[in-house]
Amino acid sequence: NMSNVHVGDKGIATAGDEGTATAGDEGIAVAGHYGTATAGDEGTATAGDEGTATVGDKGTAVAGHDGTATAGEGGTIIIRYYEANRWRVKVGYIGESGLKPDTPYKLDNAGEFVKA
Repeated sequence: NMSNVHVGDKGIATAGDEGTATAGDEGIAVAGHYGTATAGDEGTATAGDEGTATVGDKGTAVAGHDGTATAGEGGTIIIRYYEANRWRVKVGYIGESGLKPDTPYKLDNAGEFVKA
């Protein structure tokens, strides 16, 4: 199930498990488990469990369990984790709480953001 999808500006890219999705500025990129999703400025990148989500400035990067999220200036990172018999998400805002732009983050065992 290897997939690669690339879309230009303002596009939407979706890839299956183990896939790679890349969208241009203001795009949305979604990749399945173990996938890599990259979106341009103000875009949204969503990757499955153990995947990598990367967005530009003011974008939102969402990664699944054991995933990595990276966002530019003014961006938001969200990583999913399991605790107390339910799925939860940890949200971080670039520029707050020591989170730096263009830096990949993951969650540690305490559920806190650490550099990946």
